[in-house]
Amino acid sequence: MVTDTLEIRYFDSLDQLGTDLKVGVSFEKGREYYFIVGKDASGEYNKFFKSYCCDSGIAIGDLIGSINAIPGVPSSDKVYATVEEAYTSLKDYVGKLGKRTSKASIVNYVIFTYSELIYGNVSGNPFEKNLLILPLFVEVMSGLIRDGVNYNFRKSDKILSSIRKYQKTLAVFAEDVMLYEKDTDPKSAFTRIDQHRIPSVSFSGLTTLICNNPEPEIDLVEAFIPNTFDDLISYLLNRYVIGYHFYRCANCGRYFAFTTDTKNKSCTRVIESAHYIKDIGRTCRDVGRLRSHVRGLYSNETQILYQRNYKATFARKSKGYITEEHFAAWSETARQMRDKCINGDISYDELEKWFLDNYLRE
Repeated sequence: MVTDTLEIRYFDSLDQLGTDLKVGVSFEKGREYYFIVGKDASGEYNKFFKSYCCDSGIAIGDLIGSINAIPGVPSSDKVYATVEEAYTSLKDYVGKLGKRTSKASIVNYVIFTYSELIYGNVSGNPFEKNLLILPLFVEVMSGLIRDGVNYNFRKSDKILSSIRKYQKTLAVFAEDVMLYEKDTDPKSAFTRIDQHRIPSVSFSGLTTLICNNPEPEIDLVEAFIPNTFDDLISYLLNRYVIGYHFYRCANCGRYFAFTTDTKNKSCTRVIESAHYIKDIGRTCRDVGRLRSHVRGLYSNETQILYQRNYKATFARKSKGYITEEHFAAWSETARQMRDKCINGDISYDELEKWFLDNYLRE
């Protein structure tokens, strides 16, 4: 029997999960699908567990983390520390269990642990994130199904180390091969870069057809089932080089992929933490569109307001009513406030009020 709670599937029995679990991937219409699949009694990967999805390049970008220090957006160190903490707690939990503990209950605990990391839901907007940490926890699930509490965690420890390694090499790949601003042809950029600085694009594994939507209708897709975590990363890179570009999201600073040139430089991630509470639960792309609209609507009026106040204040300084020191400090802050308004961080009315409140009267 399988039960579903808040998108999380739990098992009373492991018969439907299979053995030798793997995380596979498929690409469909600009989206990436990551799925957990196991072997059936005949040794074929026919035990499909669950799929997770994100837009292209989001999983790689989530693993790398934000390349800028942006409040509320995890850096590479924060991404790794969060995964390491959950994994270490899981190992400690398993280590304290008795030998009679059912495998199903332990596997359910693993599912709960990784679900806490990959599921998000803010303002009623559910989404999935950090999908490249799945192989770490799926390896633990596979080992526990095979060995129970005697599983030694060696393979999963290696995957955790690989996650740290790939954060650095994938950042080089994203920046020096895939980044559109540097080179509009990733295939050409790939031939020029030092291959030792990025992950290999050679991989081994099984390419097959899977049914990732058995109910209510059949949906067969081409899928790749890697032999190792390294093979999964290499397969992704191979697909990116052939058909994608990367941008850094203008809002959250993380990488994402696209297939054609576009003026939209914001990703589809859901904002979980932001300076403005009203942005939480919206996507970076939605916020980017709004701010772009605000910039276009108010930038001319904002500049006119700034210039009018600047000229009036400069005139008072020229007549000796304001000291040079006070004018310099005021003008620097005025420029910053103008830029905030153009960027959509404050409204036109707020900028106008600032000029009124900071009128220099010396």
